[in-house]
Amino acid sequence: MFKKKDRTTPDRPTAVRAPAVKPPVSAAGPAKIAKAAPASAGKQAYEARRAAKAGMNVDKWMAEKDRRAKAERDAELLAQKKAVPAKPGLLRRLLDKAHRPI
Repeated sequence: MFKKKDRTTPDRPTAVRAPAVKPPVSAAGPAKIAKAAPASAGKQAYEARRAAKAGMNVDKWMAEKDRRAKAERDAELLAQKKAVPAKPGLLRRLLDKAHRPI
């Protein structure tokens, strides 16, 4: 009575999806993948003013800035490693107590 549709040929073409591309992640973490692109003229002028205010040349200022950023990242990672696990909540403690042998 009713004719079945042929499943091999769809009524409308299906869209071909490109595979999702994930950004590369190095073993050192996402912050160490690649160096940033060269700074624009405005950014270079800003950094030059900051260096002059600190009494340094631009190269020394940028090296100091990178060193401070690295030290800050290291301190943050160390703090995450040393983080004390939070005390379990009331429900978790009650469930743990209920599962202990008598």
